[in-house]
Amino acid sequence: MNVREPTTETSSPDSPARFLIVTVGGRYLALDAECIVGLLTLEETGNADDPTIQGVVYSAITLTDRLGLSNDRSGTHTRIVLLSEQDARGNVRVAAVQGLLELQPSQVLPLPMQFRGPGRHWYRGMVLYDNRVALVLNTTWLLDAQVSGSDSGRQQQQTSRDVESVRVQ
Repeated sequence: MNVREPTTETSSPDSPARFLIVTVGGRYLALDAECIVGLLTLEETGNADDPTIQGVVYSAITLTDRLGLSNDRSGTHTRIVLLSEQDARGNVRVAAVQGLLELQPSQVLPLPMQFRGPGRHWYRGMVLYDNRVALVLNTTWLLDAQVSGSDSGRQQQQTSRDVESVRVQ
């Protein structure tokens, strides 16, 4: 994926929602494609934690720590996803990119009741991908968090248990 300038366009409620499906810590996550600026390999970043692309620094956000997931090792499928929303910029390391998914907004399912407390702010819903549930990350929360610090481990562990109980029927 080429690096692009962030857009200020807003999608209409009738336009399809597009998500990049990735895996992190063994979990499927969906990233809003409108917030993705680029997709890089480790070699393309020069193994820098905070790559600078076209004069813009994308600070590292460690999803495994933030979401209480097991840490992925860097492998041949590891990618760095550059994210941008309004004036916030950041990057997340993902174990693998599974694919791009385009859905009608009505196909983004609400979070089940297991998600309580702060975990309800971490995700915007869930989508079905390849007979699996992918949680849609809230990009605003994700990028705001790089400035305001991380959440408590207890809250992360509770939400991690909530995610474990979500299954495709």
